Amino acid sequence: MEVKLAEENVIFSDDVCFEIISMIDDSWFILNNCCLISKQWFNVIKERSKLVIQFNEQFTENRIELLMKSQFMNSIVNVKFSYMLLNSPDQVKFITEMKQLTSLSIAGNQIGVEGAKFISEMKQLTSLDIHDNGIGVEGAKYISEMKQLTSLNIADNQIHVEGAKFISEMKQLTSLNIYYNGIGVEGSKYISEMKQLA
Repeated sequence: MEVKLAEENVIFSDDVCFEIISMIDDSWFILNNCCLISKQWFNVIKERSKLVIQFNEQFTENRIELLMKSQFMNSIVNVKFSYMLLNSPDQVKFITEMKQLTSLSIAGNQIGVEGAKFISEMKQLTSLDIHDNGIGVEGAKYISEMKQLTSLNIADNQIHVEGAKFISEMKQLTSLNIYYNGIGVEGSKYISEMKQLA
């Protein structure tokens, strides 16, 4: 008597796939490997995952264009750019297309006032590290309009007293790093009035 084993396609439920994916803390691994397992895994990652991405390589127009076309732009919730990756404030525009982004670290990219203006339009951000970007007083004014921010690192931007005054109006902030900005005693008084800071 011959026994034949039925070959069955074992398919995990979407919930099981998501649980497996959520145990992996490397977003690049998820994008480069897990997405290739099957269409089901691809869709689960696209629809449910919250990706944390760190960029370490220089941005080119081609790289930005490819990223803009990515189906995962709305899965990115946290982005960190290494120092000096962006060549111009215009390159900041594509970041505003990440509609689920809640945390952004763009320190040391010299995005200036124009870049600060683009970032200030991101109403979903709650955490921003924009230190060492040369945004000055005008950039501080744009950033101060981000009423949803709870954490801000605006160090080393030469925002001076006037910029400190703008930042002191951010009543929702619970964490602030404002060192090396030339705010002096007067600027320090404005910041000291922010009683909500931890």
